[in-house]
Amino acid sequence: MARIAFIGGGRMAGAMLSRLVGSGWCRGEDVVVSDVDRRKLEDLAAEYGVAVTTDNREAAAGSQTLVLAVKPQQLDGVLEEIAGVLHPGQLIVSIAMGKSTRHIEGRLPEGLPVVRVMPNNPAMAGAAVSVISPGRHAREEDLERVKEIFGLLGEVYQVDEAYQDAAMAVSGCGPAYFYLVAEALADAGVKLGLDRELALRLVAGTMLGAAQMLRLYDYGPSRLKDMVASPGGSTIMALEALEEGGLRAAFFKAVEAAYRRAKEV
Repeated sequence: MARIAFIGGGRMAGAMLSRLVGSGWCRGEDVVVSDVDRRKLEDLAAEYGVAVTTDNREAAAGSQTLVLAVKPQQLDGVLEEIAGVLHPGQLIVSIAMGKSTRHIEGRLPEGLPVVRVMPNNPAMAGAAVSVISPGRHAREEDLERVKEIFGLLGEVYQVDEAYQDAAMAVSGCGPAYFYLVAEALADAGVKLGLDRELALRLVAGTMLGAAQMLRLYDYGPSRLKDMVASPGGSTIMALEALEEGGLRAAFFKAVEAAYRRAKEV
């Protein structure tokens, strides 16, 4: 029996495999991955030594922990396909956006533990933020297993499932917001004559440093911002321009749009 199986071999499954196998949490032979894309499976097998199959039922039947790493639109079809081969005590972990544990439990045999997780894109660099919520039948040992797995990818926070979609709109989608800001800052630097590679390095280093300040000092972002913005200086003039451009309102609207979309899904 595989220690862990994945239905779906996309980027997030690959990021998880990199950390799970690379850290020694499991060996490649302890893992099975199912996907419709044979080329993707070949690549995962070559890189991590995992077993691969195009048969979702085969992957689901022979695992202790099953990770549903498919798109939300594909989830119901997968659940219908595998429900008959799941076994008591098997832990089901879903990373499908917007699909509640009750939704999943209602399509599986009664009593199976389900834990919903929303990791984010920096999992590929071992710097993820993952938000987890247990279903009705998940036990403490199930939560500990999920925290152990996703802890290898970065930070893990447990929240009431009522807040999963809100957390997704902030941290799940959040990397894209920062990539957009990084691109805009770098472009602005290029406009002023900076080399693009240097501009990107300055932006990345500045973002990383600002994040570290938020972590290390319990001042909150407002006070940290004020530490940079001296009276009559360049920073306060720049902040005024951002306010005039509606930056705060744009972020409110962006997060609300992401939240609404998760509810629609």
